[in-house]
Amino acid sequence: MFYIERLSSMTANKMVVFAPHPDDETLACGGTIMRRIREGYDVHIVVMTDGRHSHDLVLGLQEPSTETIAKVRTAEFSEATRVLGVDPKNLVLLEFEDNRLSQHMTEAKARTVQILHRIQPVEVYVPYREDSNEDHRATYEIVRSSFDETNPMTKMYEYPVWNRNPPHSGLKVIVVDVHNELARKTEALSKYDSQISKCYPHQKTPILSRDFVNTFLSDTETFYAAE
Repeated sequence: MFYIERLSSMTANKMVVFAPHPDDETLACGGTIMRRIREGYDVHIVVMTDGRHSHDLVLGLQEPSTETIAKVRTAEFSEATRVLGVDPKNLVLLEFEDNRLSQHMTEAKARTVQILHRIQPVEVYVPYREDSNEDHRATYEIVRSSFDETNPMTKMYEYPVWNRNPPHSGLKVIVVDVHNELARKTEALSKYDSQISKCYPHQKTPILSRDFVNTFLSDTETFYAAE
């Protein structure tokens, strides 16, 4: 089993996880986040969108309102990352409209450059470049294009969410052992009740099926990195 190398330094190494929506960070990287914190890393999480359209666009529900869903998902993110052990001051919510991130590429890139300049991470985690969700692909493009203006030594790791097929050539597969973190990752994911449960009237299915969530509740997490 491969593992992302641990870097040695006199000061705390920093890593940033860029999540398109509240929950992506926990689904794909929750175990790695906790492992890095245990190893002494200073972990930051940036959420690109507000997640407001999960119920109206996916399920066609008009109630609750999109504003309510956005507030609920923000609160869930706060609770989930508390379980993961991330310092609240290291959480950034950019609050671009869910499902519309590609319409704000210039502004999102400018804010991402500022974040990377401020934090100077040694590792950055982004969605897989060929993920099937538009906000996920936009997040990858925004962060990747920001690299040219920030630290060239930063390493980028791509995490698959909706497209979990083997990556295209030029990317190596990295498997991280997170079995020690699995119980707390499961607890953190449970905080996203709006996504994994039927919470509202006329809601016949959850946003994320149990089978889908279970694919992330294993002893390993998978990332892709340039050869």
